[in-house]
Amino acid sequence: TEHRTCCACGEPIADRFLLEVGGAAWHTGCLRCCVCAVQLDRHPSCFLRDRQVYCKQDYAKSFGAKCSKCCRGISSSDWVRKAREQVYHLACFACDACGRQLSTGEQFALHEDRVLCKPHYLETLDGGSISSDDGCDSEGYHKSKAKRVRTTFTEEQLQVLQANFQLDSNPDGQDLERIAQVTGLSKRVTQVWFQNSRARQKKHQHTGKGKQSQVMRDPDVGFGRPINLHLTYSFQNKPPFVPIDGTSFTDSSMDELSEDSSIHCMQSEV
Repeated sequence: TEHRTCCACGEPIADRFLLEVGGAAWHTGCLRCCVCAVQLDRHPSCFLRDRQVYCKQDYAKSFGAKCSKCCRGISSSDWVRKAREQVYHLACFACDACGRQLSTGEQFALHEDRVLCKPHYLETLDGGSISSDDGCDSEGYHKSKAKRVRTTFTEEQLQVLQANFQLDSNPDGQDLERIAQVTGLSKRVTQVWFQNSRARQKKHQHTGKGKQSQVMRDPDVGFGRPINLHLTYSFQNKPPFVPIDGTSFTDSSMDELSEDSSIHCMQSEV
């Protein structure tokens, strides 16, 4: 009987048993991890990539997902948070400004590849600077004004803002403070919204496309149903607030390594 040739040593396999990986045959003693050289004949699985054989641990270290914060590998048993294409260990998913770990359902933003809790994200909208304890030069943030980011409002926030605008299009500082507290926005963001709304209303009146008392609608959201202007706004019971450059997530577990890359060691008689 013609013997098959070992893929590793190139010698014919005359042994009673052989190992078959990816259609190629191996001596039981020749199938080893190319990194740590551990013998794989008694391992339940191994991995083949670019004609190189890896044990599960070394394959994960070489090609598996890595935490975007600590840069360490993420195993299939780890709980993770995902932000766009970035993946974080559960413990590593924390605000880059204050270091506080973010919990499930909490609102946050991904701004310039930095994870920020809601208060520190709103601080960037106000033109403030953010210090960081992750090794970055905080002085650099104070020297240059933070990049302006477009704010995304929720439907409930717009309803409160628009209803107040119909009552008073130019509220004073005290009213702005009250509206900001109701909506959960900063006073500066609330003030800018009213300024922009007045400008749109004035432009609409000048073009003669509506009556003198008509209020220009927000481009994206129409006027909502009548609401109580003194309601207490709770972000915890609403869908996550996601700025245009932010993304919110829920906890999940990593999938096993790609099935296409997993090659099971098989033993068969010659």
